Amino acid sequence: MSFLLTALGTLLLLLSLAGIAIGCFMALDVRTREPGAFFALWWVPAVAAAGGLLMRDPVTFSIGAFCFIVAGVAIALEHRGSKRPLRSVRTKSESVDQPTLSEKVKRRFSGWMKAWEYRKIP
Repeated sequence: MSFLLTALGTLLLLLSLAGIAIGCFMALDVRTREPGAFFALWWVPAVAAAGGLLMRDPVTFSIGAFCFIVAGVAIALEHRGSKRPLRSVRTKSESVDQPTLSEKVKRRFSGWMKAWEYRKIP
């Protein structure tokens, strides 16, 4: 029985760490950043549940499993509630007229730097 719990706990730990790694990999891409972060966070309680199995602690396992289920339900409800299109429907002429987010940030930062230079005491 002890070997079975250790093997199951190790398998669950490896699976949950792989889920966190996949979620982090998804979060690196701009298009899947938010779902990737949610996916990685969803697997964190599974690590606690696996730790409970490895330590043979039923309370840690129960709380980790409960939090994993609650996080899964929350992610499912959030995904169901946010049915937004994956791609924005813009024509090429509309996207040329509007500056990108990085250009807006660069402009704002350069404006702050110019204002800071003028505030210097000579």
